[in-house]
Amino acid sequence: MSFGQRIRELRRKNNMTQEELAELLSISSQAVSRWETDAAMPDISFLVPLANLFGTTTDELLGRESGKKAEIETYKEKSQVFANKGDVVRELALWREAAQKYPGDFECLEHLASSLLITLYSGGEEETLESNAKEAVEICERIMRDCNVSEIRSRTLQTLVYLYSAKDYSVANEEKAVEYASMAASLHCSRENLLETAYFTEESKPKKLRQEHRNIISFLDELCMKIYYRKYDDPKDRLFACETALKLWETVIYDGNYLFSHCRIQKIYEMIALCHAELGNADATLDALEKAFYHAEKFDSLPEGELKYTSVFVNFATVDTKSTSKNYMLTNTECARRFTRRKKFDFLRDNPRFISLLEE
Repeated sequence: MSFGQRIRELRRKNNMTQEELAELLSISSQAVSRWETDAAMPDISFLVPLANLFGTTTDELLGRESGKKAEIETYKEKSQVFANKGDVVRELALWREAAQKYPGDFECLEHLASSLLITLYSGGEEETLESNAKEAVEICERIMRDCNVSEIRSRTLQTLVYLYSAKDYSVANEEKAVEYASMAASLHCSRENLLETAYFTEESKPKKLRQEHRNIISFLDELCMKIYYRKYDDPKDRLFACETALKLWETVIYDGNYLFSHCRIQKIYEMIALCHAELGNADATLDALEKAFYHAEKFDSLPEGELKYTSVFVNFATVDTKSTSKNYMLTNTECARRFTRRKKFDFLRDNPRFISLLEE
């Protein structure tokens, strides 16, 4: 594709006439016509304004993007493999390499910032994590200042809010966190919500249902985590919150086919076990731990590929286990065993049921 053809394609993609583009650049429509027919090339001073108007890069305008795009797609594919395994270290190293190779590419920078953020939740040396937090903030602020691609800005906005809300690090800044959070679209204007409305033809009905069912799972997950992750001073209140969240999950996924959400149910049962341990309820603690291990094993044994939910409320939704991400390399069963090391479970160390949970 010639330079003129690229200009014409981008102009049409942005629903502009030649006259409108010319007016924005303070030139004649004849000049735009000459560019698009390859009769003339614009002055170099127009490249950046053109890129900004079309929401693209000067490299794309000049036709230098195809090889770069293919290589970045390869980076993304490798990154997903590492994310699926919870290999945070290699994922970060990959995006450092990509950002060094393409230092001006905002997509690479956004992935690098996201990878740096994930390290904050994965453990490591305090000094390294502090440095990662600062580096991530600098990258994100640069993206927000210079990038005009809405999707990249949206993901960066989310990363910045998480970073400025990371109270264990010096970058924590509630005022900035609130400022950036306020820039995001409302829940009702989210892509996921709007897609339910966007699909309206009979042909797209399966897509509409799939989106609706995905949203049910996403909203359910968000609601339940807000309920049981709240801080409750009384273990009885925490226990009630966890049991309530569990009932919500069991109401929607009534057939037990939780797929990816087995990891969520595992977490709820672990928290229920902690509550019962605080209250000194040995049998109830063991019941909850056994169920946590059950769901951990179910999660670990999910086959690779796209899987379908079977509950009538969400049976158009699927999950692709190859596309999931985590920030730890252990299996969920190994995480469950590590969870049992907590001191609150010391009163059960000699219990046969407890010992059997720890056996390989």
